[in-house]
Parts: sequence; C-alpha cells; structure tokens
Amino acid sequence: MLVMVIAIMAIMMAAAVEIVSFQAQREREAELIFRGQQYVEGIRLYRMKYGRYPMRMKELWEADPKVLRRKWSDPITGSDKWGIVFQGQGGRQVRPPGTGPRPTPTRTPVFERQREGEGEKVGPITGVHSLSTDTSIKVYEGRTQYDMWKFVLQEQGPAPRTGGEVNPGKTPGSNTPGPERTGTPNY
Repeated sequence: MLVMVIAIMAIMMAAAVEIVSFQAQREREAELIFRGQQYVEGIRLYRMKYGRYPMRMKELWEADPKVLRRKWSDPITGSDKWGIVFQGQGGRQVRPPGTGPRPTPTRTPVFERQREGEGEKVGPITGVHSLSTDTSIKVYEGRTQYDMWKFVLQEQGPAPRTGGEVNPGKTPGSNTPGPERTGTPNY
C-alpha cells in the first residue's frame, strides 16, 4: 500500500513539474515578444531622430536621448546577443502604433555584410530575432522555432528629416488632414 501511494505521488509530482516548466516557457515566450517589440520601437525612434536606421546595435544603446530603456537580453537564451535583421532581409513586419496601410515594398540598397567570424556585421538594422533554434510552444506568425520569430520595423518610406517636426494631423507635404489615429496599436 505504501509503495502504491509513493508511486502515485511521484507521478503527480512529475506532472506538476512538467506543468510548471511549460508555464515558465510560455512566460519566456511572452517576454521574447515584448523585448523584440521594444527593439522595434527603439529602431523606430532612432530612425525618427537621426533620419536613418542604426548601422550597429551599439548605436541604439548609446543614442542620446535614449531610444531603448535598456539593453534587453534574449529571455530564451539568457544572452544579450540577438540575431540582427538587416534592411532588405524581410521578416515579420511590426507596424508602429497609428500607422496607415502597408506601403508597396521598394528595393533599397543593402550594405555588403561581413562573413561570420570577420567581426561585427554592419548595415541598416530593421529588426532582431532570437538566436535559439529550439522549438516553441506558441505558434507565432506561423512559425514554431524561436530564431524564425523576427521582429522587424515596417518600412514607412523615406526617413523623416532630423530637427523638423511633422505637423500633427496633416499629411506631410500637403495641407490635407492625415489619417485618424485611434484604437489600439497594431503590433
């Protein structure tokens, strides 16, 4: 009888550990999405301020005023290293709050990137992704592998000029009102 009770308790403990592990992984996945979107927002703010995409991740962390709250680590790998999505590589298109319909894609020059092992890769950075090749619990944008979850800023045409304010409520370059910006952000 005692052996049977111990066996049942062991099975219940194993199930509880699996549930806790499953929940912890789901929380890390939610955090990955949040942090990926934080990088997208930082890239958007950097582009608005400087009129171009950052060429190195370091530019995001050192921008003054800050465009990122902090240097976010990847919650899946535990590392502060992220995969970088350069302009022209595509990926999941994260649209900033209040933007209109997606523009027609245009060809933009892509900087020649260095081969692995030759130092830091440089080019217009439009997004990030995890470096983990593990399989996820969540299906995100039709993908079930973390390194395929790409968080990329939706290109919005030419970069805004630095130092100038766009007249809120007006479409740039005209005197007509712009689109109404209501509702929840479309991330």
